[in-house]
Amino acid sequence: MTNSTFRIRRPSLNDAQAVCDLVAACDTEDLGAPDIVLDDVLDMWSGFDLDHNVWVVEDTDLSLIGYAFLEEDSEEKLFSYGCVLPAARGRGVGVSLVKSLEARASELRNATGVPKRLQGMIPTLCEDAVRLFEAQGFAPVRYFKRMGIRLDTEPAAAILPEGFTIEPFMKGRDEQAVHEAYVESFADHWDFAVPPFEKWAEKTLLPTFEERWWLIARDPNGDVAGFALGRMREDLLFIEQVGVRRPFRGRGLALALLQCLFRASYHAGQMLVSLGVDATNPSGAYRLYEKAGMKSDYAISIYEKPFTLLAE
Repeated sequence: MTNSTFRIRRPSLNDAQAVCDLVAACDTEDLGAPDIVLDDVLDMWSGFDLDHNVWVVEDTDLSLIGYAFLEEDSEEKLFSYGCVLPAARGRGVGVSLVKSLEARASELRNATGVPKRLQGMIPTLCEDAVRLFEAQGFAPVRYFKRMGIRLDTEPAAAILPEGFTIEPFMKGRDEQAVHEAYVESFADHWDFAVPPFEKWAEKTLLPTFEERWWLIARDPNGDVAGFALGRMREDLLFIEQVGVRRPFRGRGLALALLQCLFRASYHAGQMLVSLGVDATNPSGAYRLYEKAGMKSDYAISIYEKPFTLLAE
């Protein structure tokens, strides 16, 4: 797609650093600080179809001023993200990216014969993005919080229920058991789609994966009762998921897993820990993270637009 002042094209791996810099500039404008490093882009792109589900926007001087991707989360749900360089806003870049996402959603609907829901993630307080999405027929469906903690002193040791233990994940041994615990733990979460084991296990093959940041809580029989899955970045330890199987909830396992990760991060010299949480999660996760000492940094909104079958 072309415009008199910009051009949309597919990216190559050579664009990864420029995309990282672009998203960091947007984060700084909309969230107050960057929330991405190069490894994040490379990790995501390793699982993306760059030829069909990712777009970058070039200015007339060939610099990147826009970026978007679409991820096929499940048979009927499509997740997307996009951003426009602050200095380039108001030129129609965002509208063009949203139309590209919508065209791809329609294409996937027509190819599969399955209705699609296209979701987009935007900063809740970014009024330009809110107006853009609502003008294109998207509606808000959920709100999330990004929470963080600075470990100025050594965190307290975790207190575990009698007979329970916490240990690092071991590749080649724990993939299947942790995947099953993950599916069970998140089964009642909003909009959860069960990932195929093979796709889920790809996380353990990423260059940034380290076993020590995936912790497993085991019950007295040695079975997986809960888990906390983290990833160390240049700037912080990001906790991607914390889950406890239903029979073991209410015993303090989630808090213990968090405290173990906090202590490990502190001793590794990384004092910042962050995660995202569904602000309306009925499990009380937000209150748990507050109890662990974490505070809300900013809010994210999920907007959605349906793409029904043409005959409907």
